[in-house]
Amino acid sequence: MAGKTTSVQEEYIHPRSYRDSARLHFQHWIWQNVLGYTLHPSVPKDVQGLKVADIGCGNGAVGDEPAPSQKTQCWVLELAEQVPSSWHLTGFDISSAQFPHKAYLPANVTLQQQDAFEEMPTDLLGSFDVVHIRAVCVVVKNGDPRVLLKNAMMMLKPGGYFQWDDFDPASFAAYTPSPDISKTSSDELIKTWAAYGKKLGLRFEWLSNLPALLTKGGLRVIESRRFAEPKDKIRKATTDNWMMALEETMYVILNRSDEAEKEKRRFQELLGMTVEETKEGVGMWIDWLVVVGTKG
Repeated sequence: MAGKTTSVQEEYIHPRSYRDSARLHFQHWIWQNVLGYTLHPSVPKDVQGLKVADIGCGNGAVGDEPAPSQKTQCWVLELAEQVPSSWHLTGFDISSAQFPHKAYLPANVTLQQQDAFEEMPTDLLGSFDVVHIRAVCVVVKNGDPRVLLKNAMMMLKPGGYFQWDDFDPASFAAYTPSPDISKTSSDELIKTWAAYGKKLGLRFEWLSNLPALLTKGGLRVIESRRFAEPKDKIRKATTDNWMMALEETMYVILNRSDEAEKEKRRFQELLGMTVEETKEGVGMWIDWLVVVGTKG
């Protein structure tokens, strides 16, 4: 797969810069605070020799996407510290641009370039005891994750565990600590991002139906949970994360626009006003989702 460029890779809306990579590490820390675990507690960690696949591993932080992921370190790097050394963990991503250098990887961790929307190599089929996906919502086009789901399930052994963590951008909203504090600019910024996302074919309704989609795909769901409100201790962190994400993605999107400079100026003004609102306590939140199950 090395060197192959696909439409998913070309259309990915994050810049894959060092700032984006740093944000993904930060975002992984938030994931850990939201979920409270790396791998779901239902997965037995006292079994030897399990094989784990992380789809969309990014900088090794975890899956923000066949695109970058989100963890303090690579999801697989962090998991490697929590499971027996006999486990083998493989992170897959469409781009190797944010992979840590192989010299810094544990002996039982491999990072591999692979497009999860393309046909999977035969040596990956039915090979994994655990398959993990995180934050791929912005690379699923036209609201149809069936190809990704099919490929992921094909990689999983019968009886294996599947964990899908994601955001639901359809729930993206600003909130204010008091009716006296305006969130007008924050609302407009989110509305602008959503409008450009639709132009790129991003639809997020499927995320509300994720448990049913996974069940239809052959998964026996163990847990399905939606985190619809931030803990107070991470309100500022999540808002900062989404502000950085909005800034990154909008500049990438606007660079593809015929009226890029005009739209950039408008966006910069709106972003500046939103920053002022956040200083007054305005926050941003997207619901975080996790669905866990086993392959029937």
